[in-house]
Amino acid sequence: MGDWIITQSWGNSLQEKSSFKHTVAPSYQEARDMLKKINQQRKKLGFQAHKREETQLGFEFLEH
Repeated sequence: MGDWIITQSWGNSLQEKSSFKHTVAPSYQEARDMLKKINQQRKKLGFQAHKREETQLGFEFLEH
């Protein structure tokens, strides 16, 4: 509980020629750092980001 999952996908998920990779990040900040690195790699390859808003969901887990 509390891990963050980064999912990367390639190709078209509706076709058989697609692939994906899941990476576990133990904290929100480490997940953000991973996304920064991925975005830097994408920029080097010529991809452009589109403006989007991010929403941080708040989950409260009760301990028993």
